[in-house]
Order: sequence, then C-alpha cells, then structure tokens
Amino acid sequence: MRSIHRQKNFRNLSLFLLQTKHITMITPKPLLSENVKDFMDYALEVIKSMDGAPEHTAADRLVVNENIAKLKEYLEAVSTSYNETVPNNVNSPTGDIQGNFSGTGHS
Repeated sequence: MRSIHRQKNFRNLSLFLLQTKHITMITPKPLLSENVKDFMDYALEVIKSMDGAPEHTAADRLVVNENIAKLKEYLEAVSTSYNETVPNNVNSPTGDIQGNFSGTGHS
C-alpha cells in the first residue's frame, strides 16, 4: 500500500514538474519550424501526462487540463507564426498559366 501511495505522489510530482517546466519554455520563436517543433515536443509531454488516466485524482485531472489549455494557447502561437511566414500576395503563381495544364508534363 505504501508503494502505491509513493507512486501516486511521484506521478503528482512528475505532473507538477511537467507543468512548471513548460511554462517558461513555451515562448514564440522567430522561425515557424522552431515553433512547430516546440509545439510537438510539448504535445508529446501532454500526452505522456495523460498516462494512467483511469487512476488520475482530481489534482491529476486539473494538471492535465491545464496542460491542454496551454497546448491550445501554444497552437495559437504556431498559427500566428505560420500566418506571419506566408506571403501576403493572394495571387497564386499558377493563376498566370495560360493554356492546358495536365500536371504530368503533357498537354
């Protein structure tokens, strides 16, 4: 019984450390690829925090839900980074092509 209690305390501590570790790590970066990589790394950590969900206490659920909320916020940062990377030119380069185009190199 004592080892089960210790395991739960360790898991709670791990979840707490996971939560606090990523508060400062999730900051928008200048490059889209860096933002996406950080998002994916954090998403994997959030998924790991969900391990053992059927046995989660109310505190565990609170931490996981806070991690999910932070993940959503970070996804917004990724979206902003993407939209800042995409050129504002709305005309597609393929819109200027005259004639038949099959996409296979034959017309």
